[in-house]
Amino acid sequence: MDNVAIALHQLNRAIDLYFNQQDFISTITLSNAAQTLLLKKWIVDSQAKACEDVIFNSTESSEFLQYGYKMDSCISFSALDNNEELEDKAHQILMRCCDNVMRLNLPRSKEVSAFIRMKSKIFI
Repeated sequence: MDNVAIALHQLNRAIDLYFNQQDFISTITLSNAAQTLLLKKWIVDSQAKACEDVIFNSTESSEFLQYGYKMDSCISFSALDNNEELEDKAHQILMRCCDNVMRLNLPRSKEVSAFIRMKSKIFI
């Protein structure tokens, strides 16, 4: 397995833990691990894109720079967080991971699609 496959597997398990066991601590830690691997993928992709821009376009890749600013690494939590705070943090990191899966044009699993559908209902 490569890092992207591992990140997608971790994200799928984190979504399962969020929905089915409401294990928000494990959701956060697995999602943070997936987010770290997705960030590494973004760095590799952005370096390749920047090199292409310099060689072929002689321009700065502003799209990748703007995206990098939005790609936060992790969400922290403490033993003092109550269950509601843990659920909110788990939801935040899952949203970031799912958004990054879409931004990186990675394949969406049924778990990611389900979470995205659930997320969209929250904002309606």
